[in-house]
Amino acid sequence: MLLGGDIGGTKTVLALFEKGRQHEPIHEERFVSRDYGGLHEIVSLYLSEQKVSIQAASFGIAGIVEDGKCKTTNLPWMVEESQLAECIGTSQVKLINDLEAMAWSVEILPPENLFLIHEGRKVDENRGVIAAGTGLGEAGIWYGTRYHPFASEGGHCDFAPKSYEEDSLLSFLRNKYQHVSWERVLSGPGIENIFEFLVNTYREEPLPETLEKMKHDVGAAVITAAAMEGKCPACVRTMEMFVSLYGAEAGNLALKLMAFGGIYIGGGIAPRILPLLNSDLFRKSFVHKGRFQSVLKRIPVYVITTGQAPLFGAAHVAGLLADGQPVF
Repeated sequence: MLLGGDIGGTKTVLALFEKGRQHEPIHEERFVSRDYGGLHEIVSLYLSEQKVSIQAASFGIAGIVEDGKCKTTNLPWMVEESQLAECIGTSQVKLINDLEAMAWSVEILPPENLFLIHEGRKVDENRGVIAAGTGLGEAGIWYGTRYHPFASEGGHCDFAPKSYEEDSLLSFLRNKYQHVSWERVLSGPGIENIFEFLVNTYREEPLPETLEKMKHDVGAAVITAAAMEGKCPACVRTMEMFVSLYGAEAGNLALKLMAFGGIYIGGGIAPRILPLLNSDLFRKSFVHKGRFQSVLKRIPVYVITTGQAPLFGAAHVAGLLADGQPVF
């Protein structure tokens, strides 16, 4: 039996898989991460209830993994492979970055979990994964003799505007943050930043009911819902800027990786705004790279429509470990 995990600041998801069926969990359970002192506590509890023998395990975790250890980004945890191996009862344990886990899933996701928004020409070459959610994650998939995903912290690179209005957005955010990264505009909080910019610079006027809802609910969720329903001009304009920026950074990642095998958009936001991403606005921004426009036109772009991609990717790594195949 294989054990896969998707570890985030809010929730931890663990699941059991059979080898060769790493996109079909046999059993899955969610835990509130902050209710526990560490991942090893959750894993021990889960396995004590399931009473199964684990051949190999892997966990996608939000944070930088070095030498089998990870100091989690949004939790006071130090997670170590050696400690997990003790409580699982196998030496075949791997910690990987959460976006790296999502990248590993690309090989095994069924067609129904992928939605094509820019056709391009698919070839067996490098791929890239970008995911806006609580933050902005990016990863690459190198194609040599086989696919080899790798993590990055590209979401923390400098935000680069491409229009006069985005110049103003950058100036606005510089007054709010010491450093303006792409994550400041491409994430849930990024949606709120764009909305704040448009409203506070008098470019758009929000409806009173929108502001009232934002007092009681997550701002990004309110803005996104109102934009999808076309109810609030300020929200519609916010999401138009967000989609344009998403296309621009997806195109940047494609060029940096020479990702002729495709760009894959994951994270919690993309499936909720699929009609907005599947638009000329996104596609125009994606290919708008001057002399390299013809290059971007060749690269397909997919939206990953399942939120379980990091879990499936972790299970895929566990399957490779169980088969004795190299992972790194």
